[in-house]
Amino acid sequence: MMIERTYRGEEKPLKRVISDLFPEVTFSEISACARRRDVKVDGVRVSLDHVLKDGSVVTIYPKNKKSVKVIYEDDQILACYKPKGIASEGAVSFCTIVTADKGDVRLMHRLDTNTDGILLFAKTDLAYQELFDAMKAGQIKKEYLAEVYGVPPQKGSVELSYYYKKDAERGRAVISDLPKDGFVPVSLSFCVEDRRADSALLRVVIHKGKMHQIRAMLAHFGYFILGDGKYGQDKVNRLMDVSKTRLTACAVEFMLPTSSPLSYLNSIRISL
Repeated sequence: MMIERTYRGEEKPLKRVISDLFPEVTFSEISACARRRDVKVDGVRVSLDHVLKDGSVVTIYPKNKKSVKVIYEDDQILACYKPKGIASEGAVSFCTIVTADKGDVRLMHRLDTNTDGILLFAKTDLAYQELFDAMKAGQIKKEYLAEVYGVPPQKGSVELSYYYKKDAERGRAVISDLPKDGFVPVSLSFCVEDRRADSALLRVVIHKGKMHQIRAMLAHFGYFILGDGKYGQDKVNRLMDVSKTRLTACAVEFMLPTSSPLSYLNSIRISL
């Protein structure tokens, strides 16, 4: 098979960006392509040390692609496991991998690039509209596992309620304890699953999700997620040798109206 992508960005060696260009191919298969001289840039065979320029067209000829890990599937919906390190949607993303493997399915929500876990897809127009309405109404409960720096002393379920604003220019969420203009109320709950020496594993539940909501809210509460360079502390992440956000979308439950044609999902818990 042949896969071709256009590189956009500053000059970099091919070996530093090729995995991001072709996330559907394992690095071992990419290395095999390089050994077979099955890697081209602008039509010329190159090694992985070749320096790419903005606009370079990279072509590889892999023998195999990654298989999509399906967690649940029926005639209406599809739930797949997204690994860390790949964007949920975009020109080169987990969504493109899934659609290449499963056909015409529509992504229902997103996970941050370095968050892994369950992503939902709609297989029909009916399912898309029903899931869209359910997410807007908070009728889909999503659970996450988050490893945070420090150990919250609270016992049982802890409810966090703050005010949220998306700062699109800086690409981050802003959290406030008090209501302000432009801020909307947000909430989540968590319980401590495991207490460790310098960290704790939390099980987090949200019904509606906003960009970086869990990451920003937990950091505001005083316990940032390990590996989080935006809301955490790089010094701590380096000290604990964590490079990717330790946040996993681990389960989905449905609370759809009985009148919904997808109400059968209410009896199903999709989990890793």
